[in-house]
Amino acid sequence: MSRPSNASPKPAMGKSKHSGGGGPRGKGLKDIRIDEEVKIAVNISLERFQYSEQKEMEFPSSLSSTERAFIHRFAQSLGYISKSRGKGSSRTLTIRKKDGSETAQSIMTFNLSHNSKHAVRSLLQRFPITNKERTDLLPRTERGLSVAIEAESSRDKNRTSGRLNNGIPQVPQKRGPSELDFFRSSLPVYERQEEIVQVIKDNRVVLVVGETGSGKTTQIPQFLLDDCSRNGIPCRIFCTQPRRLAAIAVAERVAAERGESIGQTIGYQIRLESRVSPKTLLTFCTSGVLLRTLMAGDTTMSTVTHVIVDEVHERDGLSDFLLTKMRDMLQTMPNLKLILSSAALDVELFLRYFGSCPVIHIKGRPFEVKQLFLEDILRTTGYSNKDMRKYKKEIQREEKQQMSLTEWCKVREGGSRQEPQREKTTSASCVLQENDLLDDGGDSVFTQLNEKDVASLDPWLLKEMDACISDIFLNQDADAFVQLFNLILSENVSVDYMHSETSATPLMVAAGRGFLSQIEQLLSMGASVRIKASNGWTALDWAKHFQQAEVVDLLESYLSSLEAGKLDEWSLVQAATTEMSPEDQELLKEYHHSFDDERVDLDLIMHLLHNICTSSEDGAVLIFLPGYDEIVGLRDRILYDDKRFTDHSQRYQVFTLHSNMQTSDQKKVLRNTPAGIRKIILSTNIAETSITVNDVVFVIDAGKVKESALAVQRASMTQRRVVSDVSPVLKPDWLG
Repeated sequence: MSRPSNASPKPAMGKSKHSGGGGPRGKGLKDIRIDEEVKIAVNISLERFQYSEQKEMEFPSSLSSTERAFIHRFAQSLGYISKSRGKGSSRTLTIRKKDGSETAQSIMTFNLSHNSKHAVRSLLQRFPITNKERTDLLPRTERGLSVAIEAESSRDKNRTSGRLNNGIPQVPQKRGPSELDFFRSSLPVYERQEEIVQVIKDNRVVLVVGETGSGKTTQIPQFLLDDCSRNGIPCRIFCTQPRRLAAIAVAERVAAERGESIGQTIGYQIRLESRVSPKTLLTFCTSGVLLRTLMAGDTTMSTVTHVIVDEVHERDGLSDFLLTKMRDMLQTMPNLKLILSSAALDVELFLRYFGSCPVIHIKGRPFEVKQLFLEDILRTTGYSNKDMRKYKKEIQREEKQQMSLTEWCKVREGGSRQEPQREKTTSASCVLQENDLLDDGGDSVFTQLNEKDVASLDPWLLKEMDACISDIFLNQDADAFVQLFNLILSENVSVDYMHSETSATPLMVAAGRGFLSQIEQLLSMGASVRIKASNGWTALDWAKHFQQAEVVDLLESYLSSLEAGKLDEWSLVQAATTEMSPEDQELLKEYHHSFDDERVDLDLIMHLLHNICTSSEDGAVLIFLPGYDEIVGLRDRILYDDKRFTDHSQRYQVFTLHSNMQTSDQKKVLRNTPAGIRKIILSTNIAETSITVNDVVFVIDAGKVKESALAVQRASMTQRRVVSDVSPVLKPDWLG
């Protein structure tokens, strides 16, 4: 009865029929600038609300005025009534459905065969109808009070303040038996339980440096609960995680290890979602939720005994403010304990900030990892695309040009080879004085012209330009510049036109023959001194080779006046590939010339994924992508577009992990799949920390990540950067 794929729901803000952009109903939504995570959360909440029996839904008081404005506009575009109440930090927003807004549904009848009735009866006996389902089957006019009660219950469940609930410390209940007890005892951190608990008792601040897989995230909070339970000491613990998914996954894991359900002793609270109760003594939350709680005043922490800040190395604006506030609170709350945990902690930095405090080092469980870089992928899979094949043809054409250019360079003054003479233009209107383009703003006039692409030039123009360049170099014909400049200006030919047989530009041949005044004119027209001919020579190299000293001085002076240009990504790759074989260097060169390095190559990832699936029998595949758009795009290719996967959809389960996506199905990624089904996980870097996927064997890293940065006098902004040392790589660099 379940679908073979467990991918998260397909609608998103940019694609859902309820999204704000593109239609008249959503007019004005794109004018309100809010974070992407809020847009996604609001979209999911309103979609749930639309298809539920609720008449009214309330959003938390933690929203900013801009976010409330966005929800007002979005709700109105969907035909709902929205209203804000309260003042300041207590201001909430409520939306409700209009009377009669629910469309009437037509009633369909059908007859069941005898076998179908027997099958339905068997299913109803195995899975009895719940009270809510029974109520939903009633006509709308007969639902009465039961609907109101259900709606009120759902409304209370959705109401969350964005802050941690007040509670009192209690003695934890004794942990129950669990099937995960054996696994817990095998973790490296388990054997140091007594030492860790004693160090925390004796100190206000403790630094825990635990390697990946040591179990520090799930076990240290449990050590504290178990110790308080044995000794009858009341406690109340907050544990922060850098991401929402991590908070939920860790909370559910800890609850399962204690043999209880989530929301009892163990709970979590994130933005717009909460699973806590008055019995909850260990609450997992994000740094933002705890910081918002602290904003309500220090009294909110008066009943808290321990605060654990996990993955503290992932510093951002929220975590830094949180640590600053926690250090201040340690001065006023003598019973509060602070535990800082990370796998890559800068110990010296935190020791200087918090003063002298103990450091606990815990070994992890390393896995043997084989790294394959981009050039390895290209070589082993034989990946190629249209642009790479086109580039190979261009290389072959350049080799032919280089042969012709070599012949040119062998020709000396008075040599035997003579190029066909072109018809010289003697019209006075075509004659250019030496300084015509240097005076009276000639440069600005030329830069406004639209230069034609070589492919669009008429055959007679190609022939005439080639003849001019040949005459200048082979015959030292200065008059050829007259026709050359005329064609550049009147026919909009590029000043960097390259000879069709030799790839030499006008600036190169002028430099090689020492035409100083014409070189100055070409530079003023925007000729590039960085272009290389097929033999790798620039205009400066031409001047040096043919011993034109004055031209060398002119071009070197011109180069020194230019600002240093930015290195493209291939230049960075080339600088660090000295140990690569020539074949690998050529592969990388072909690839980087065929693809925009600012984007993520989903075609290459699909090719690699298919190669993995056909060459190995089992093992989950984890794919790191920079953002939401890439995750959805790759998911759609696997599920809907690529026949290599859609024709065998029963063999794959696709999961998406993103901090702003719906969390209800994401926890399924931690479960093992049945035999014969491969798990494919599409994730941002949230899967690198706090959560462990045991069956991951292959990791594909796109090499790029989106990160938020704080700009002076501006709000936070999101930018994308390359995270590899040299270039985007596809490598299995993490297993857990």
